[in-house]
Amino acid sequence: RAAARRSNSSASIRGMNKGPMRRGASSGDVRNADNKQQSKPQVDADGFTSVAPSSKGFGRSASMTAMQRTQLEGTQKYTTRGSTSMGNKRPSQGKFAVLNENSPRRSSKKGSNNKADDKTAPAAKPAAAAAPAPEAKEEKKPKVNYLTPDECGDKAKNVLKEYFVGGDMDDAVLSIHELVGAGDEGSVERGTKAVESAVLFVLEEKAANVDKFLTVYLRCAKEKKIEGQSFVVGLNDPLEFLNDIAIDAPLAIPHLANIIAELVKAEIIPFNFLLESPDYFRTDQNAAGFGAKVMKRIGGDATTKEEYIEVVEKLMTDEDKAKHSSAADLIAEA
Repeated sequence: RAAARRSNSSASIRGMNKGPMRRGASSGDVRNADNKQQSKPQVDADGFTSVAPSSKGFGRSASMTAMQRTQLEGTQKYTTRGSTSMGNKRPSQGKFAVLNENSPRRSSKKGSNNKADDKTAPAAKPAAAAAPAPEAKEEKKPKVNYLTPDECGDKAKNVLKEYFVGGDMDDAVLSIHELVGAGDEGSVERGTKAVESAVLFVLEEKAANVDKFLTVYLRCAKEKKIEGQSFVVGLNDPLEFLNDIAIDAPLAIPHLANIIAELVKAEIIPFNFLLESPDYFRTDQNAAGFGAKVMKRIGGDATTKEEYIEVVEKLMTDEDKAKHSSAADLIAEA
């Protein structure tokens, strides 16, 4: 009897389980049901593995183990994208594929924070030192077509004539400067003729015009409008032809002595330039006596200055030495 009761009880229980009022499935039954309905993992054309989601949601009695597994499978569906590649093919255009693409537009805006990018990116070049400012180039003087030396001599004589009448010294100095062009090629030769013509001209003029000549030419010398060498060479012809000029212009000798004395005092020419004067002047023009006159015109201690006395002594000819016992004696009688 007891056995019959147990059999009936087991049969009753089995019958109840087959009915619609089933109390609920265990977590194992839920997993089995899901596994049956889930399709097998599939590999798409791009080589990505996808797992179809379960058609049924989790029941209330589903275990936490099943939930974690399902979530992990869903996560792998997206994290495996981008790590699996097929040659040079582009990844599939899923929802999140754009997030894994290295879009140049996004990179240009936000930049790359990856270490690999930092290694491959070219190192920033140090700022170049500021280039020095180019040096200002000297402006070349415009080329001037100067007159020939002889033409400059003639023009200089005309400048003096205008100055003697008008008295505009600034204009006279400027005119001489434009004629000579001191410092430019050929300026010494042009200056020589400007001095020579002017001196020869004033030797036949009155003393007042000689002083005016000196005013203009001393200023030209001090302002470097005429080089000193031009005065030394420019006085050669007036010295050589001094006695011939003095025939028609008796004041020529004192005029020239005065001109040379002023040039020596202004340190434009040295006194010993007389030693380099033309041979004819030194041998036949009483050069020693002329030198003594220049010393007296200079004034001060010039007549006792040893270097000047030495020059006069060297200029003395045999005839001079026969007449005078010494250079000092000649100077005193000059």
